[in-house]
Amino acid sequence: MIEIVNLGLIDYQDGLSIMKDFHKKALENNKNYLLICQHYDVYTVGQNENKNFPVNVIKTDRGGSITFHGPGQPIFYFIFKVKSPIVFYKKVVKSFDIVFKSLCEKIYHDFKNPGFYIENRKLASIGFKYSKGYSLHGVAVNHSVDLDKFNLIKPCNLDGYVATSLINEGIEIELDELVSRITNSILENFQR
Repeated sequence: MIEIVNLGLIDYQDGLSIMKDFHKKALENNKNYLLICQHYDVYTVGQNENKNFPVNVIKTDRGGSITFHGPGQPIFYFIFKVKSPIVFYKKVVKSFDIVFKSLCEKIYHDFKNPGFYIENRKLASIGFKYSKGYSLHGVAVNHSVDLDKFNLIKPCNLDGYVATSLINEGIEIELDELVSRITNSILENFQR
């Protein structure tokens, strides 16, 4: 069973706190939670990254490097029971890939540099942590996020890459429609 919770537009630190509260709840009731939200402008960096960046960052306990979150970027936080991180990750990728391929055949997932891309333009970031048999953190999709702010950094600290968004690529889909299609795809892939 997956319970979907839409948190709306919230502060990043509040989102982390809510995610941790749902993690505790999941450990007690054995349920899976998909939290959906957007954050006010913030740069975050993964636990293994110790570089200096040209912007102020919030250190987080997820995997991955630096990224930007802002309005126009729906984030899907997975608090899911995970027996195999590899199988879980493949299901996550498949859930997003189905929707992305229906929008544009050029969108692809890169396992080496986790995320979704169009050529050298990053469209979605992926970063997870696993704790007590559950996943934490998730996937951020650039629908109509402020790319000027995003491109003050190298997305995930990758040389030769820039951030892009669906709207920037000319892929016209309403934000609510995108969230609905991704949510349905997640439900279909995880409830099989």
